[in-house]
Amino acid sequence: MIAIQPYAERHTEAVRCFNDRLKAGSVESRFPLSPIPAWLPKIAGRKIFQEYYLTVDEENAVRGGYILKHQDFCIKDRVLSIADYHLPISEGAVNKSYPQIGAMLLRDAIGRQPLLYGLGMGGYQEPLARMLLATGWSMFSVPFYFRVVRPTAFLRNIAFLRRSAAKRMALDLSAATGLGWLGIHAFQAFRVLKEAKVPAAEVELVDEFSDWVDELWNSCKERYGMSAVRDAETLRILYPKNNDRFIRLKISRRSRPIGWVVVLDSQLSGHKHFGDMRLGSIADCFASVADTAVVVGAARRYLESRGVDLIVSNQSHIAWQRGFRQAGFLGGPSNFIFAASRELTELLRREGVENDDLHFNRGDGDGPINL
Repeated sequence: MIAIQPYAERHTEAVRCFNDRLKAGSVESRFPLSPIPAWLPKIAGRKIFQEYYLTVDEENAVRGGYILKHQDFCIKDRVLSIADYHLPISEGAVNKSYPQIGAMLLRDAIGRQPLLYGLGMGGYQEPLARMLLATGWSMFSVPFYFRVVRPTAFLRNIAFLRRSAAKRMALDLSAATGLGWLGIHAFQAFRVLKEAKVPAAEVELVDEFSDWVDELWNSCKERYGMSAVRDAETLRILYPKNNDRFIRLKISRRSRPIGWVVVLDSQLSGHKHFGDMRLGSIADCFASVADTAVVVGAARRYLESRGVDLIVSNQSHIAWQRGFRQAGFLGGPSNFIFAASRELTELLRREGVENDDLHFNRGDGDGPINL
C-alpha cells in the first residue's frame, strides 16, 4: 500500500535514504531534508508559501515526492491562488519496480490544487515535460533573450555553439583573432539602432521594495492577461533585503517610477550552458506594457557597467519580448517551458487570455536558480 502524505519530521531519515538511492542511480535531483521549506515556508497570513508531499509505502520508505508553491495570481481582474508543481521525484527513476509513482504524484497534486502550472523543466525531451504533455497539459517555450557584452568570453564559453571539435576550433580562432569581437559588435550594433528612439531612464539601487511598487502594480496589472501578484509585500518575501544576490533596481523617468527589475550578477564556473562566464541575468521585472523597452534598456546598461560577459532573460509576455528586442537583445533557443494543467488552460481560455499575454520569467516558479 502506497500513500501520499504531507512531509513531517518523522519522514526525515526516510527522505535521506531516498536521496541516497537517487544518488546511487546517478539522478541529480534531491528532495529537501527538512519538512520546513528554507524558501517560502508556510507562515500564518502569507499567501505565498511552499508545501512538501511524500509517497510513503507500507514499510515507511519514501518512494517519491513533490512540492507545491502556492501564490496569488491576477487573471484579468480576478485574483486567484494558483500553484507551481515543482520537483516531482520518483523512485521509478532508479528502480523499474515503481513505474506508477510519477503519475500518482501528479494526480495527487491536481486533487489538492487543480489550477497548476509548471515552469522550466529543461525542455520538451525531459520526463516531466513528456508526462505533462501526455496527460493533456498545454505547453509552450518561454522565449530566451541574450545580449553579448564581452564577445571573447562568450565565444570561449557558450556551450550551445561549441558542440563539436570543429566548432570549438572555429570559435576559439575567431576569439583569438578578434574577428568574433568585430562580428558580434557589428551585428548587435545594427540590431540596437531602434534603441535610439527609446527614452533614457534613471536607475536607482534599492534595498527593498516599498509602497511605490504597489502604485505601479495597481496601475498596470490589468494590462496583463495573467501575472503573479507583484505587490511590495510579495516582492519583499521573494527578494528579501538580507539576500545580497538579488540586485533590485528602481527605474524612473523624470523622477517618476515607471518600473522595476531584479537582476543577478553571477561568476559561473563550469556551467553546463555558460561555462565560466560572468553572467548577468534579468530575472524579474514589471512595468506598464508601454515602458518595457525603457526598463530593459536601463537594466541592460546597468549590468554592462558592472562588467558582465553576457546578459540573459526569459520572457513570455509579448510586450516584454518587444522591449528586449528594442533594447538590443537577440533571441536564442529556449529550454524554459511553461505548462498549464487542463483546469488552468480552460480558465485562461474562458477569460480570453492568450499565451503571449502571460507574464512569466525566471522570477516565477522555483525562482532564478541555475543563474
